[in-house]
Amino acid sequence: MFAYPRNVIAPALRRFGAFLSSQAAALPLCYAAALATSRLYEDGAGGHPPLALASAVALGVLLRFGRALELRDAAAISAAHAAVAALFGDPLAVWLPAVAHSLLMVGFGSAAFLWMRGSGRLSSPLRIAAAAVLVAVSAPLVGSLVDFVVTTGDWRDRLFAAAGHWVVGSVSTVFVLGVILTYGREESVGADLDAEPAPRIWEYAAATLLMAGLIVAATSQASAIFSMAASAALLWFALRLGPFATNVAAFAFFCALVAFAERGQWPPLFAASGAMEEELLRYLSLALLCAPSIIVAAVVHDQKRLKRMFAYRAMHDGLTTLVNRSRFVEALDAAMAGARNRGKRFTLLLIDLDHFKGVNDSYGHARGDSLLIEVANRLRTSVRVTDLVARIGGDEFAVVAPVPSAADAASLAKRLVETVNQPCDLGGVVVTPSITVGGALAPDSATDPQHLMLLADEALYEAKAAGRNCWRFNASERGEIPEPTWRPGDLDAAAETVYLD
Repeated sequence: MFAYPRNVIAPALRRFGAFLSSQAAALPLCYAAALATSRLYEDGAGGHPPLALASAVALGVLLRFGRALELRDAAAISAAHAAVAALFGDPLAVWLPAVAHSLLMVGFGSAAFLWMRGSGRLSSPLRIAAAAVLVAVSAPLVGSLVDFVVTTGDWRDRLFAAAGHWVVGSVSTVFVLGVILTYGREESVGADLDAEPAPRIWEYAAATLLMAGLIVAATSQASAIFSMAASAALLWFALRLGPFATNVAAFAFFCALVAFAERGQWPPLFAASGAMEEELLRYLSLALLCAPSIIVAAVVHDQKRLKRMFAYRAMHDGLTTLVNRSRFVEALDAAMAGARNRGKRFTLLLIDLDHFKGVNDSYGHARGDSLLIEVANRLRTSVRVTDLVARIGGDEFAVVAPVPSAADAASLAKRLVETVNQPCDLGGVVVTPSITVGGALAPDSATDPQHLMLLADEALYEAKAAGRNCWRFNASERGEIPEPTWRPGDLDAAAETVYLD
């Protein structure tokens, strides 16, 4: 029996997986899956609950990819709808108007959302959520108005039908967009901040079981009181587990109630006098039960995001994104406490960027800022993840690093000097920056942060007196790298030969 080699099958599977997750395949596949799945609970390929769900999924996929509906997307959606219609044996006269309705909704919704994003109105997650709700309400409204105009019959019946289709489409789109747009968007701001503890798996399980039990009680007892209790549980879900988990839970809650409602097992919260009015009020009831938790999740998440952002800005330098002096002092105090109590040795390195004023005077402050950013990046890449690099002044930096010996501290100082002392292109001007480093060890030389700073500062001045572009330690082990390659005279020579853009 012939067997394909592993090195042929594995790449083929990877390429197939990449294709399925690509923009070209994701849109028609998601649309077809949503339409076919919802068709299991509805009659007719043109039925508005399945059509609204499929259209909402297509709109969410496009917004996730950040683009509006294009001709190729319209062709893909039409082909997917035709395939599902053929699978269920629907005639052309039934599914063709449904495709037109879906394309109109997706096209208008994606264009409106991208217009709001392009105009700068979506500057926070809360505004994105508000824009998604606005799109979810307006896009189905466009399709429903077209249905009202093109259909025939009594205008009251057509108006009620259009209103019902609009509510169904709006509610479905809100939940679908909530799930798609919040997926993977809850990352914290800044790696140096203590992130909130992630919810444990038992919390997800407990919340899911609680909601499932309440939904079963609501449908089996045919009472809206239990559904309100499930909605209250969903609010707790929103407060604890974040927007994405809340949107997923709300969408599951919504789908469960829709499925039971279609079987006559769940009454709307409001009394209705006719079938059309009952469907309209049923979906309004579903929105009232599920929407508050989504709003709460969006608001709470936005407040937490702002809190993290302000905390990050309070502890970081705005230009270089290194930690600032306040965070440096906290880290130095913590390291000194560890040195005193547990004997953990660390080194403090104070760093000056040599002749930085000459760069500002000769080439301008914009290039001076670029040089600071480049030096900060070089310092950051020269240390370990356990080390802290801070900008503590205009051209002053500092490093707090745990080290096992004085030799390791000297090796770190040497590496920093050599890494920074490389050519740097500042927008058409090439300079070779250098730094001067003064260091001290704790608890060897000092057991007090202020005393350690004083010793490192004295070593820094000694290194400057030795010619800069070198390092000195207050401890017994000291060393020096070759003579500086960038001195004030070099700036004058460069100004004669380098032309600024």
